[in-house]
Amino acid sequence: MGRSGENFKSLLDDKIINSGFTNRFAGVSKKPFDSLNFGYHVGDDAKNVRKNREILKRILGVKKAIFMEQIHSDKVEIYKNLNQILPPCDAVITNLKNIALCVMVADCMPVILYSNKCVAAVHAGRSGVIKGIILKTINLMKSEFNAGEIHLKIGPFIQKNCYEIGNLDLGEFNKFVHLNQENKRCFDLKSAVLDEIKNLNLKSVEISQICTHCDKNYFSYRREKTTGRFIGFVYLN
Repeated sequence: MGRSGENFKSLLDDKIINSGFTNRFAGVSKKPFDSLNFGYHVGDDAKNVRKNREILKRILGVKKAIFMEQIHSDKVEIYKNLNQILPPCDAVITNLKNIALCVMVADCMPVILYSNKCVAAVHAGRSGVIKGIILKTINLMKSEFNAGEIHLKIGPFIQKNCYEIGNLDLGEFNKFVHLNQENKRCFDLKSAVLDEIKNLNLKSVEISQICTHCDKNYFSYRREKTTGRFIGFVYLN
């Protein structure tokens, strides 16, 4: 299956949890959304997006794939039943089996959280990280599902030397702003997240070193403007 098969290869495959991150290949969308675009909101033909989502569901073998209407917020929702319609949010948690939670990105962090009790998908861009969305999701996993030994996994995202922010004032988060080789102000998402979770005693933390802005195997809004969205996914078996 080559590149197509690798795209859907699970990064975690055991008796309880499956999770992974797609790239931009093995779908049906045409340029500039070529080819595995999951976002209806970016200007792609809706029929192609629908087909891409069907491909995902079929290959993962899940009952349903849940996509959020992401709004760059700190809003966290719990998916409780198959008929539920999620309100706009940027993180979703479930304890239902064979329901894939999906987070769409094209430079923001696709964050996956999981324990043996529940799983979560989190959209963590600059706004979400500043508002503490990862911490809020973890706290809800603990309070609602008594989740212990929580693992965190972050897929490809825009790395610190490419995330230019101009003269934007980030308040207390200015400590994560630095000058890159071109003397431009950039925000370090990774350092901000590591600072947020440093006292949480997570079971494991894995963060991708791939920069979406540099690696054309992934969609990047900052590089291409009009482009698709790849995903992080997670589900309970």
